[in-house]
Amino acid sequence: MTTVNDQNSESGLSSLYPHRPVAEIYALKEALSTLGTVRSFQPNDEVHAVLQHEKYLYLFNEGHFTAVRAIDGLVLSSVRGEMIYGIAECLRPRGGWFLKVEEPCEARVIPAEQAFELFTRLQLWESVSGILAWFLQMYSLRDEHLVGVTAYVMIRNKLLELDLQPAEVRRDINAADFIQERTQLARSTIMAILGELRRGDYIEIKRGKLVAIRHLPKEY
Repeated sequence: MTTVNDQNSESGLSSLYPHRPVAEIYALKEALSTLGTVRSFQPNDEVHAVLQHEKYLYLFNEGHFTAVRAIDGLVLSSVRGEMIYGIAECLRPRGGWFLKVEEPCEARVIPAEQAFELFTRLQLWESVSGILAWFLQMYSLRDEHLVGVTAYVMIRNKLLELDLQPAEVRRDINAADFIQERTQLARSTIMAILGELRRGDYIEIKRGKLVAIRHLPKEY
């Protein structure tokens, strides 16, 4: 999964994850822009790069998407804007995760073999490797936020991530749901910690929506 917008604020990750390799992404986007066929998607559609031994790359010009781990439904990340999806999945098919569409959009669907032949002909594999290196950085840092840390640290990191979402997006998101989908912590644990943070005036939540973060201690 690769986004094409340099403003990481669109995905809510501006201070938590490294900046995207914009030049490399743009090079692939331009090369792929006339290939394949256009397909429409609706909310809750699942996009799989590999289906029945057929492999495809998806070039989205806009939209809102959620990356979901297939085995248990854990939300890995949320993305808004332009995106190229399927490179890593088609190079090393595993079926470990898929893309869920959150709003109506269109994508140019390109057979992976055709796209990879183009990358070779136009000498674009260096751009591909740069994107995949960024992808590895993204998810290794994400694991630092979730693996081997306390429940409070998980919740703190997800609150910070939620707070970086655009205001018009955040007001439609239930904070507890957002955290649970991305951590799979027990809801009772999430609600207890959120309750204590509210009582300590560290955060402001109204009707389940995160309004403001005043200060989040690093330790609980």
